[in-house]
This record gives sequence, C-alpha cells and structure tokens, in this order.
Amino acid sequence: MRRDVSLEDRLRADLVAPLVRDLLADGASPEIPVRGNSMLPILRDGDQVRLAPVTHAKARLGDIVLRVDPSGPVIHRVVGWWPSRNGWRLLTKGDGTWRLDPPLPPQSLAGRVVARVRGTSVQRLDGTGMRIRAWSRAFWSLTAGLIVEVWDRAHGRARSGGI
Repeated sequence: MRRDVSLEDRLRADLVAPLVRDLLADGASPEIPVRGNSMLPILRDGDQVRLAPVTHAKARLGDIVLRVDPSGPVIHRVVGWWPSRNGWRLLTKGDGTWRLDPPLPPQSLAGRVVARVRGTSVQRLDGTGMRIRAWSRAFWSLTAGLIVEVWDRAHGRARSGGI
C-alpha cells in the first residue's frame, strides 16, 4: 500500500531528513519541495520530488539523492565514490553547479528521488531511459567538478572538507 505524504515549507531543515527516513521506513512515499536551481534542468525551484528508501551501499551512479548537510537537506546527483580512512564515500553534485559537494558519509543519505512532480504532471526518474541519461549526466558532472577542483587548488582556493 502506498501512502503519499507531502512535507511543507514550514518544517525545520534539520528535521526533514529524520522525518523522511521515518516515513520511508513506514512505507510512505514522501514528496518534498525543491528549493533552488542547483539541479537544473531536471529539477527546478517549485517542483516536488517523490522519494524512496536508499542506503549508502545501494546508491547507484546517476541517482538523485536527498543528502543531509549541516545546513539542511540537499537534493543532488551521485557522480562517484571517493576513498577515505573510514571506507568509501559518495560524491554528489548538483547538475546546475560547478563544484562537487564534500564527500558524503553513509549516515548523511536520507532517500532517493524516483519521480518529479511538476503541477499535475508526474515524471518517473528511475526507468531504463532515464537511467542511461543519469549515467551520462553523472559522468559529465563528475568531469566538470574535478576540473573545477583542480583549478581551485592550482589557484589556492581549495575548500576544506572537499576532495
């Protein structure tokens, strides 16, 4: 049985991820609003995304995931993996941004985006055709992010906590 749950803007950002995890564990399909344009062109400000459960180990290249940052929840694409002393970490990046996000610790992953809701239109994002597009987008996004990372380091602008 599928139950749709919509999260409103008035929720505290630091509570969205734990709430989403609880709803997914109970079998609900929560929808949360997209704020900002970091995932253009696939997601834009005002869209809603429908989430499904995902673990760090089950996240796939190209998946759009809900990650939890200290500033709140972020919806970005998985573009690769990065080794660390504590095991592999996910690399994510917004399709419409230039820089990679800091590597993602396993406990920071809250869910996977399976559909975009825009008005009355629902577009599934987990079908075969969309998976192929997602892999391609992840490859080019990772390439661009690494180029920017190298450029930043060469110009003394490396960020702490990054790659």
